[in-house]
Amino acid sequence: MTALIVTLRYEALMAARRKAVWAAVLPLALLSLLLAATSPVVTEYSDPAARSGAAAVLVNTLCTLGVGLALADRLRRSLEARGMPELLTATPSGQLSRTTGTLIGPLLTALAPVVVLYLAYGAVVSATAGTPAPLASAVVALVVAVLPAALLVTAFAGLLGVLMPVAAARAVTVVVWLWALHFPPKFSPLPTATGTVLSPLGGYPLVAWAHAPEVWARRQGTGPLRPDVTDSAALLNLLLVLAMAAACYALGHLVVRLRRHGAS
Repeated sequence: MTALIVTLRYEALMAARRKAVWAAVLPLALLSLLLAATSPVVTEYSDPAARSGAAAVLVNTLCTLGVGLALADRLRRSLEARGMPELLTATPSGQLSRTTGTLIGPLLTALAPVVVLYLAYGAVVSATAGTPAPLASAVVALVVAVLPAALLVTAFAGLLGVLMPVAAARAVTVVVWLWALHFPPKFSPLPTATGTVLSPLGGYPLVAWAHAPEVWARRQGTGPLRPDVTDSAALLNLLLVLAMAAACYALGHLVVRLRRHGAS
């Protein structure tokens, strides 16, 4: 536990000092809020809670992708870095704790501006509408959709980052992320995760628990992976996204471990 806390703190501070993290995440967070304030995708809804839920779709599309792109090189850097990472490796702490800290520490730093700006948006909408529902919707969306998606894209991009050049990993991450979140099922010649309970967009939890418009769940598709929106379907979507994040994390941890054993 001590090694995990130390690694989390070190990695979070190192990420905060990296201009690439802020350059990738902060502009996308600001763009998401600008679109939330001006785009018909959000402003067409009269219900303020629905506008807050629809804004979460923009946040989960742009901001989490920015987090993944910014941190795609994190596991690779932990293999190549010198100094504190080597010191932590020399301690009797477990490799699992160090790898967890390497992924989660920078994620907490990268998500901080996203959380602050989106909650500020929810607070403004709540104040304007005279109801706490939009702010409550924003809090729920962060917990059940944005955070799980950020965990998944960070673990996925980090895994790709140790399997291929970082530039290629980022390119693949963009393609896979858009395919899983917004590739229209009706116009797709190939199966797509968009609108299914496998989609990291978190459409089902957003619709069921964060007042997002229902179009963001099934996305006008049909089939067993696109059930009606219920609490059970929303919970299934959430658990599947977390399971995929855990699987990518476990594979990334395994690759790092094998690479370090091969180098020793």
